[in-house]
Amino acid sequence: MSEVEILDRKYARLLLLRCLSFNNTDTLLIDYRTHEHDGFVKIIREEAQRIGVKNILVSLYDEDELHDYLVNTKLEDIKLNPLIDRTIWDDVAKIGGCILHVDTFIPNLMNDVDSDKISKAFAIRLQTYKKNYKANNSINGFPWVICAYPNKRWADYLFNSDPNSFSKLHRYIMEMCMVNKDDPVYEWEEFIKKSNYYKNLLQRLQIECLHYTNSLGTDIEIGLLENSLWLNQDKKDKNGNSIMVNMPSYEIFTSPNCSMVNGVVYCSRPLVLDGSIIDKFYIRFKDGIAVEYYAEVGNDLLKNLIEENKNANMLGEIALVNYDSPISNTGIVFYDTLFDENASCHFALGKGFSKSINGGSNLSDDELQKMGINISPVHFDFMIGTDDMTIEAKTRKGKRLIFKNGNFVL
Repeated sequence: MSEVEILDRKYARLLLLRCLSFNNTDTLLIDYRTHEHDGFVKIIREEAQRIGVKNILVSLYDEDELHDYLVNTKLEDIKLNPLIDRTIWDDVAKIGGCILHVDTFIPNLMNDVDSDKISKAFAIRLQTYKKNYKANNSINGFPWVICAYPNKRWADYLFNSDPNSFSKLHRYIMEMCMVNKDDPVYEWEEFIKKSNYYKNLLQRLQIECLHYTNSLGTDIEIGLLENSLWLNQDKKDKNGNSIMVNMPSYEIFTSPNCSMVNGVVYCSRPLVLDGSIIDKFYIRFKDGIAVEYYAEVGNDLLKNLIEENKNANMLGEIALVNYDSPISNTGIVFYDTLFDENASCHFALGKGFSKSINGGSNLSDDELQKMGINISPVHFDFMIGTDDMTIEAKTRKGKRLIFKNGNFVL
């Protein structure tokens, strides 16, 4: 067995046994994006069978085929088809199954596709995220996890077509997910203990407002919800099993009061959306609304993202991540949100989290919106953290510096 296969099998077991806590359902859906991952998906299936999963479903939404469809189809003719339809996610959620999403980045794939076509395909796809999936996804009603796996084009893009590019990217992913450790589950449990320490400190501060500044020009104040809750990767499904919905996850996050956001924020890493890049952008907020925005790269896509999706012009998440972190310390921009959002502090446009307040999971969307949690069909993370980021908290007992030079100072 090769070293790559040994690590892939450890990775698969980490995803199944720790991230999904696979012990209370017979059904697993493996969702992936390219035939280049067929071998890894085969390993996941074998490991799932080994632990007794009876019903294993595989769903390939081929990004190359989607590209060809969008290029060769007129905007007005783009419609629901198997390349866009995600109804199976709802079907699996309905029966209480698990979903394992294998993410990847295929560079430049959508560069020759009109941004309006990308936006329309995305909007159609959103309609297939039906009631059960959306509801259960938001409250961890069933186990699901997003992970990433390399492809050769992504590796060549990062490492200038180095003959060993794939193995380099593979090694970085295994290290960032702690799969290279003797006992990855133990290592994640230890990290979660450290993360809980900071999460509990933030909770005790009873923060009312956060003020972010850095040399890029970010200068923004964000009000928090009354009695807001800070969250991290220490999650439970509805049966009380420990799960991790992102692998890896180094963030501590909450939902802000979406109407109490004022100032300007500049991105620190690219935002990748369906294979297209939005970069070097800023967004200016007034009373929670994005009133001005511009991207040097992908401006039309940024405009469509904000203007064409309900409440995507408001924030749904603020997340704190040490700049001195395993992903950031690689010095690599991965062009994959799963990794890049865990390399720096970030915000998200769109949907907030019901679990950001006590009892929020039992409230309707209208009730959550009235309390200040943004309700939207979309959620787009974008990175803002830098090595000189300063964050000052206004608490009920006065001001407190919580981030200096990009890291926690609590």
